[in-house]
Amino acid sequence: MDWVDKLNESINYIEENLTGDISYEAISKIAGCSVYNFQRMFSYIADKPLSEYIRNRRLTMAAFDLLNNSDRIIDISLKYGYESQDAFTRAFKNFHEVLPSKVRSETVQLKSCPKLSFQIKIKGENHMNYKIEQWPAFKVMGISQKVKTEEAFEVIPDIWGNAWKDGIMKRFLDNFPGYRPSGFLGIAQGGGWGESEYMEYIIAVTNHVDTSSCEYVPVLEGMKEFSYPAGTWAIFEANGELPNAIQEVYKQFYTEWLPSSGYELANLPVIECYMQENQQEVWISIVKNNKN
Repeated sequence: MDWVDKLNESINYIEENLTGDISYEAISKIAGCSVYNFQRMFSYIADKPLSEYIRNRRLTMAAFDLLNNSDRIIDISLKYGYESQDAFTRAFKNFHEVLPSKVRSETVQLKSCPKLSFQIKIKGENHMNYKIEQWPAFKVMGISQKVKTEEAFEVIPDIWGNAWKDGIMKRFLDNFPGYRPSGFLGIAQGGGWGESEYMEYIIAVTNHVDTSSCEYVPVLEGMKEFSYPAGTWAIFEANGELPNAIQEVYKQFYTEWLPSSGYELANLPVIECYMQENQQEVWISIVKNNKN
C-alpha cells in the first residue's frame, strides 16, 4: 500500500466511525506515522485541523439525518458524539449558521463538508531543494517532555517557549557542538506509531556523529542523551519566515514529493533543524518502497 492509499484508508476509518469513537492513534497507525506528525501533515494538506474536519463531517451527516428521518434531535446529538442537545445545537449553528430545529420546519441553506479523497498531485510550480543522504548513527543531547499525542499540536510551542525562559537555549548556545543535524533540533518521537497515548518531544543539539573525525561532546548536566541509528534521510531546505517556511515544505513533501518518490516513511522521528537567520532544514527518514 503506497502513501496515498494509506491516507485514503485513514479517511475511510474516519467515515466508518463518525457515529462512534474516533481514535487518533488508530488513524496514525493506518497512515504509518506518529499522531503528532499525522495531525501536522493533515492540516497542511487539507488546510484545516484534523479535529475540525471530523467535527464538520459529523455535522454534515447530522444535517442529512435531520432532513431524511424523524429521529429526535437529542438522539442525533448523541449519535454524533455530543453529550447534550445544547452542545450539539451550538456546534450545529456555528457550522451551518442555523438552528437544527429550523431544518425540518423551514427551507434553510446548509453547509457541507465532503469526504476527502487524496490523489497524487504533481504541480512543479515551486521546486524543493533537498538531498538524500546515507547518514551515520548520531546522538543528541537535550530536554524532553512527555506529551499526550492528541494535545501535542497545541502543547509543543509552549515547550519551546519554556526552554527559552528557563535558560535551556542559552546553555545550548554556550556549549554548541555544531554537528549535523545542525542547529536547535525539534524531535517528536515515541507514540508507538499510533499505538501509544503519549509521545516524547525533544529539544536538543547533536553531540556526536559516528565518524572517526567527530569528537564526542559530553551531555550537559540535567540533560538526556538520545541515539539514532544510521539510515537514509531526505533533507529539505526550509529557508524563510517561520512557521510558513517549514509548513510549506511539509505540504509539498506529503502531497507531491513522497507519493512520486519511490520512498516511504521510515520508523524514525522527523527532525526539524532551526538555524540562524531563517535558515531551517527538515530531516525525514525514508526507505525504498518495496513495490518499486
